[in-house]
Amino acid sequence: MIQPASESQDRVAAALEEAGDAAGTWLWRGVSAQLAGPLRIAVVGRDEALVDRVSKHLGSGCEVVGVVVGTEPDAALQVQDRLLPVHVLLFATPMTAPLSASEREWLALLAALGAPSARAVVVGDTELLQQMSDQPEQEAREVAARVRALTPSDWGVIDESQLTGQVGDWRSRREALTTQRRAEVGRLLLTDALRRAVDAATAGRAMVDRLDAELAAETTLATDAGRGGARIAAHLISAARRQTERLQVDLSEFLTQLEADLPTELAGVEDLDLVRRALPHWLHTVVEQFLSDRVATWRADLEAEIAELAIPPADLARAELLVPAVHASIPPNTTGWGKRLGVTAAMGGGAALLAFGLWIPGLLAVSGGALFSALGRRADHAAHRRALLDIAVEAVRKMGTEADRLLRDQIVLLETSLGRLSEERRLEVEAGRSEIRRQLLEERSQRELRFRDLEAIRQRLAAHVQAAP
Repeated sequence: MIQPASESQDRVAAALEEAGDAAGTWLWRGVSAQLAGPLRIAVVGRDEALVDRVSKHLGSGCEVVGVVVGTEPDAALQVQDRLLPVHVLLFATPMTAPLSASEREWLALLAALGAPSARAVVVGDTELLQQMSDQPEQEAREVAARVRALTPSDWGVIDESQLTGQVGDWRSRREALTTQRRAEVGRLLLTDALRRAVDAATAGRAMVDRLDAELAAETTLATDAGRGGARIAAHLISAARRQTERLQVDLSEFLTQLEADLPTELAGVEDLDLVRRALPHWLHTVVEQFLSDRVATWRADLEAEIAELAIPPADLARAELLVPAVHASIPPNTTGWGKRLGVTAAMGGGAALLAFGLWIPGLLAVSGGALFSALGRRADHAAHRRALLDIAVEAVRKMGTEADRLLRDQIVLLETSLGRLSEERRLEVEAGRSEIRRQLLEERSQRELRFRDLEAIRQRLAAHVQAAP
């Protein structure tokens, strides 16, 4: 009569179902149903005929499951399912060569695969000793001693002639054997399910970690782009500062020399009215000639230095957009060298020169033009030569002061403007890869939820295994 499922059986089934192990649940219920029936004894051996002969010694009152294994233990998993729904396991070894090396390997593997704790080694064909030996009893004792010495401690040893009586004892204890075997199988199935859950949770965690690594790589791409932009900005700023500082030094030296030459130049013209009218134009022409030559050198040197930096055209174009186009602010009524020089600088070729050439010399030129215009107005009212000299010296010095201030201010403005290049590049990379990042984040969210489910299953199975009898 099949007994109703025990509370432990229900717990095992519930745990396996909760873990989503449909195959394990089905196997557990099938094994439980078979264990609830008659006493089932598995006779395992390497030789089919020996298995059959040993099985005949069991007598009636039990269901025999014959299992023939190979000479090598590499197919052990194939017999596990047949051994699960049995109460007792007997391993048949031949009298002529009891417990060979491969058979001993099988004993260890069968135990590891979940063989019933009620298991024993049986030496088959003991009656052959009567035909083969002059001293069969003595040799039987020697064989029995050898078998006991080679049999693992978790296996028993039963004489073939005692099997019928032993079966009767097992039948009388079938209910206890059933309970014991159910607990063993339940623990085995739960442990197997736990192992798979651990593997699944580990794989789930690895997938989340992989996606985290990919997201980190995306962040690194944007960060590296920002760092690259910062490096490019630093190179551009450094190049512009170096060339502009050289221009600054040369202009200062030129103006210093010009101031020193003014007394001689003014003394060389006797007509005061002519000096009054010509002084602004003369200064205008001298400064224009110097600046025209020096700005041309500045442009060429800056272009050569930037070319040596091998900055990608896209980054130069991005830098051009970041730097203010100051040339657009040149007053439309400005005439002479100031406007011409400013516009010339603004019309320079190449992205790098469009970035730099359209404002440093331009502002300098416009500022100079404004100063000399003021000089002309003051010169018209100068009463004597000394006053004209003082006005000219003041204009030249103010030109130097203003030029120094403007150049320094524009370097600061350049640093501020190009400082955004890092953020521009980072944002550009992020925008270009936003869809990839979105997909990665979405997949990571799904994988994280799946991992949490798998981890919860693992924890519940671990608790069931720990609580299993």
